[in-house]
Amino acid sequence: MKNYEAILIDTTISSGRVSGVLTIYSDRVEFLSDSKTIEISNTFLKITAGGAGNRLIFFSDCNINDLSIYTDDKKVLKNEFLINNHLLAGQLKSSKKVVRKIIFSSIYVLSFFILLILGAYLAKDYFVEKLANQVPREWEKKAGDQLFKTISGQYKIVENDSLKKVFLEVAKPLLNQIEKQGVKIELYFVEDPSINAFALPGGKVIIQSGLLENSKSWEEVLGVLSHELAHVTRRHHIRGIINNMGLYVILSTLIGDVTALAGTIGNLGGELASLSNSRAFETEADETGWGYLVKGHINPKGMISFFETLDKKHGTKMDGYLAFMSTHPETKNRIKNLKAKLKESSVNFKLIGNDFVSFKNSFKSKM
Repeated sequence: MKNYEAILIDTTISSGRVSGVLTIYSDRVEFLSDSKTIEISNTFLKITAGGAGNRLIFFSDCNINDLSIYTDDKKVLKNEFLINNHLLAGQLKSSKKVVRKIIFSSIYVLSFFILLILGAYLAKDYFVEKLANQVPREWEKKAGDQLFKTISGQYKIVENDSLKKVFLEVAKPLLNQIEKQGVKIELYFVEDPSINAFALPGGKVIIQSGLLENSKSWEEVLGVLSHELAHVTRRHHIRGIINNMGLYVILSTLIGDVTALAGTIGNLGGELASLSNSRAFETEADETGWGYLVKGHINPKGMISFFETLDKKHGTKMDGYLAFMSTHPETKNRIKNLKAKLKESSVNFKLIGNDFVSFKNSFKSKM
């Protein structure tokens, strides 16, 4: 015999319910509590599944209407005395069927919510981008201005209008594409040996002297510039902040009011000091920047040759504020992916007539 925790429902007592223990015997079931003892012979025993959600197993006497015993322990249906009693076989089968139906229904509901959550998680990037595109660009620019004030003291800015004019003229095919998207680009040249450039939210782009010194052509410099401009147009800075908010907050904001993000983005400048672009963002910036080059009839091979230069100078560290903007994928993989794209391209690219070596020498003399 085995005992099961159970409840007696008895309309003849004031409380109506009594907690106790249900014991199954070969010829009867027995309920025992401190105040009550009830026995029901198998001859008159009725077994059913019911209660809230059909989660309870009831034992009652078919001759007594105002008394029943129930337990939530489903193992009672596997009790050997009940199973071996042919008189109860039909009732056990019916009760098990009801219980299985509830279990399967619960599994289906749980599976649905798991799939729903999984689907939302897999679509998180889509939701993040959709929400970022609802953020006014003015907020982004304000955050970029705030960050620029923070980092400008870390660099020596090279001020030379004539050199800047030459650079802007060469970069015009790229910048025109960006400004058509409602983004005004502001270029700054700084003394820094790091071989790179970086963009701030809103459109400020900082070009480091190390990039100009180590590049062999305008195409290489514009390849890097196109990548950084893509970070701005694809709104990677805002998307990075939103991505860190968590899926529930993202979905709540997406179906609610985007102004709820105002406080978060208002503090964006400070938070960017510890933010890195994900590898997915870097790959996306490569792809988008490549498209800008092709559309501007600028040979994108310069982007490839720049990465090859960077790969050779593997020991170069991108430190300082560049570090928080870059978590680049492996350089060799980027070169491989871009070379594959180059093979697919059928655009005729124009030669950039302006002498890059002269520009580089002039820039160096102004430092």
